[in-house]
Amino acid sequence: MKKTTPRQVQGVQGVEIGLKLAFVLASAHGPLALRDLAQAAGLAPSKAHRYLVSLCRSGLIEQLGRHGEYDLGEGAVALGLAAQRRRDEYQMADDAAAQLCDTTHQTVSVIVWGSHGPTVVRRRECLRPVTVITPIGTVISVSASASGRVFAAFMPAKIIDPLIAAEFAAGRKPTHLGRTLNKKSLRALIATIRRQRLSQVRGDLVSGIDAWAAPVFNHEGRIAMVLTIVGTHGAIDTAPRGKHAPALAQTAAALSKRLGFRE
Repeated sequence: MKKTTPRQVQGVQGVEIGLKLAFVLASAHGPLALRDLAQAAGLAPSKAHRYLVSLCRSGLIEQLGRHGEYDLGEGAVALGLAAQRRRDEYQMADDAAAQLCDTTHQTVSVIVWGSHGPTVVRRRECLRPVTVITPIGTVISVSASASGRVFAAFMPAKIIDPLIAAEFAAGRKPTHLGRTLNKKSLRALIATIRRQRLSQVRGDLVSGIDAWAAPVFNHEGRIAMVLTIVGTHGAIDTAPRGKHAPALAQTAAALSKRLGFRE
């Protein structure tokens, strides 16, 4: 008897069509009428209705109100919560940092927003460890560091502004590519970081140390953490389209997707 190869194994088309309807609802901003749901799934309304009956019976989808619109049901909520419980953000971040370290051969840090500001929670040393030590728990400057500026770009101003003001009041003079920044020029730089989703320092925080930083977003579209590549001057490719910045951006985007972020 001829063996069936994996490519010859067929799935259940009805299941695939039903899940397609469910995913259309998951990506919608709210409940959908039968006509709109069928159109988005590329199905005739009569055909879509048959699948929706079964999906409603399973609890994956529910029909709402007197207009009969469809939305995700309790079954979908249960599946989503179960998937979320099984996803450890820090473990996924550690895996991403390890992969990035292997790819770039540079030191990689994972930074989260702590009670006192940007805080190092993970650190991966590479073949070229950085001599400047930032152990787990280190709080990093908002105005002067690459990762701090990423948080400033994506967190509410009511949280960020007082910290920046305090750093300036304490006499900190942040620089960018060697140029001293005032509050106005720092705000302009933060706006650029928000657009590009990349932040760079070249010896601006610590002399001889360069870094790239990129944001990681969660399923709510909020910044969850920052991935940072750190290395000595000359070891880090400082070109935006060089070998390090694109690798960092791709890893951060992939981690965001794993955390449920959708553009």
